[in-house]
Formats: sequence, C-alpha cells, structure tokens
Amino acid sequence: MGDRLSLDGSRVLVTGGAGFIGSNFVRAFLARFPDSHMVVLDALTYAGRQENLEGLPRRSLTFVHGDIRDPQAVAGAMDGCDLALNFAAESHVDRSIESPGEFIQTDVYGVFVLCEEARRRNLRRFLQVSTDEVYGEVMEGHATETWPLMPRSPYAASKAGGDRLAYAYFATYGLPVVVTRCANNYGPRQYPEKLVPLFVTNAIGSTGATGSTWTTIATP
Repeated sequence: MGDRLSLDGSRVLVTGGAGFIGSNFVRAFLARFPDSHMVVLDALTYAGRQENLEGLPRRSLTFVHGDIRDPQAVAGAMDGCDLALNFAAESHVDRSIESPGEFIQTDVYGVFVLCEEARRRNLRRFLQVSTDEVYGEVMEGHATETWPLMPRSPYAASKAGGDRLAYAYFATYGLPVVVTRCANNYGPRQYPEKLVPLFVTNAIGSTGATGSTWTTIATP
C-alpha cells in the first residue's frame, strides 16, 4: 500500500462527484492528469448538481445518474475503472437526527456495495472519504489516526461504520483501501446549509439562506 500509483491515463470512478467536494476533486484531478477519464456516479439528491461539472471536457468525463446503494448502477459505473473514490454520503448532523435511517443506508450499506464491486473487479485502489466527526468531541489537543472512535450523532456513527467497513475489506480480503478523515471544508459550489456559506448568504441577503439558494465562495 506504500507504492505510488501511476495516474496518467487512468479511468477513475468518483461517487458523489456532482457534489461540492467531489466536483472540486474531479476538476483538480483532470487539471493535473488531463489524459485520464473520470466516471461520476451521483444520485443528484439535494446537494448534488450536474451544473457543478459544467465546463469540463466531454472526452474526459462520463456522468452516470445512480445511487451507490444500487449494485447494478455501481457495477455499470465501475466497469473498466482502475480506481474508485467514494465522496457520496448523507452528510449533515441535523438531518441525521431527523432521518437516521437514510444515513445508515447510504453511508454504511452504500460503502458495502462499493467495496463488494471493487473487490470483484480487483481495483488498484479504493479511497473511502470519511470525516473527523468519527472521533466525537476532542476537548484538548487534536485527534490522531489512532484516536479512539467516539461518534456522537447518527451522521458520525454512519460514517464511522462505512470507514471501518472499508478497512475490514482491506484486512479481510486484501482490497487496497485508503481511508481519509477530513475536517470542515469550504469553497466554490458548496451547499448553503454548511457553516461558512450559510454565514456568507445570511450576510448578503436579509432573508438568510434557504434550501433552494446556492452561493459561490471565491477562493484564492
């Protein structure tokens, strides 16, 4: 797992690639590896928009409208791919309190479907995008990779479940898995329920942010 992969000319599946972080990754990857091809699988729920992928060369991008919980959709999207990155997730703490079942289905079962197909196809690498929310509250200092997992919301628990399930596929089946646990992100094309765009939108408009409003944050 310590070897560096050759990414030039690779075919990469990016689930959740029409969302905020996923679409920014697709753009950055193609800018660095223009001979590669990205396959974006996205269910286009409230936070995913095909417009986030506008302007990318058609020869470098295939969009598939589908759900990671659907084995047939996943199999079709992963066909011919060398690598897969899973950005697809239900990802808001308050929403997870209202509808925890949706988070378990996407963030745990969806990871199972992806890992099963990745194992069947012998992918060169499977990257599971997790979150630092799995550590729970860290009152002093900062969490490390060996910090105990203490999720405190259905969202955090579902992400911890997917995180550990992906690792189990590495430990049990030898699937080459990498798990990342990023902290809060902000930037262009972010859905306005998140902290920074919510504050910016509230500052711009007197009526505040709504579920149907989008904002773009300029970054250096």
